[in-house]
Amino acid sequence: MDTKQLTTFQVAAECLNFTQTAEKLHFAQSSVTAQIQALEKEVGQSLFVRVGRRLKLTDSGAAFKAYADQVIALTQDMKHNLAHPGSPSMLTIGATESQCTYRLPAILTAYKQHYPTAKLLIKPTNFAAEVKEQLAGGDIDLGFVMGKCPRAASLSVKPLIAEEIWLVAGANHPMARKKMISLKQIEKETFILTAKGCAYRALLEQAFTEHGVYPRNIIEFVTVEAIKQCALAGLGLAYLPAVVVRADVESGRLVKMHWFGAPRTIPTFIAWHKGRELADNERYFIERACSLIASGKSSSGDALTQSQ
Repeated sequence: MDTKQLTTFQVAAECLNFTQTAEKLHFAQSSVTAQIQALEKEVGQSLFVRVGRRLKLTDSGAAFKAYADQVIALTQDMKHNLAHPGSPSMLTIGATESQCTYRLPAILTAYKQHYPTAKLLIKPTNFAAEVKEQLAGGDIDLGFVMGKCPRAASLSVKPLIAEEIWLVAGANHPMARKKMISLKQIEKETFILTAKGCAYRALLEQAFTEHGVYPRNIIEFVTVEAIKQCALAGLGLAYLPAVVVRADVESGRLVKMHWFGAPRTIPTFIAWHKGRELADNERYFIERACSLIASGKSSSGDALTQSQ
């Protein structure tokens, strides 16, 4: 068995649903089934049992999960300690593009003022499942998660902010002067969105479904900056974190649209693996992230002179 199989089992034990497990890990469902079957063959015990339509852990599965959690935590510690010998201030962060661009600079400035010789590695992440997988595998020390609070038993989380999400259009877009957009108008508009799996895109699509509207044209981009530039060019409506578009709205280049169905905020958390003890530099980073974001200073590009 390997840590990939153990991570798949760990997520499956939390979801108790192979389809949801596959979606969270971005695997095919057949891959999840094959990995679980391989584990069951190796340990010689059934790990899951189906009761009606529901899946549950067997007694052996529950016992195996305790061991799997320990192995994953130890693997993470091993990778961390071998990668950073004698360097407790080394830090690897997983964050989305918008957080990397608009939230992290001020936090990292404060961190570097406190740890001047610290080494930092920032790994872009797109989805909550990706953050959880990288934390479980020891690929990152701390991760930013947008969306519902992660319920994974293997994670510790701390809330950061209810991030505002705005629906915007270029100043010259035909809809830019509308005080309120109707359901009929929503269906006719082009939406420029992030890839499927993005937490705030999922919120918007859920709102579409709840109100029975289905826009005729959706254009996907990988980066939020590309989405913003297309909105500025008048290509369609964009749904992005306010921190990404606030300056453009204030300058009049973008206009904040008003559709009653669009969710206005999305919770954001910082997460780490529960199986290992936080180092001093990790605790400091979490504290600074919480305080700077709560004070509104994390979205500023100014150097932080009061961060120590």
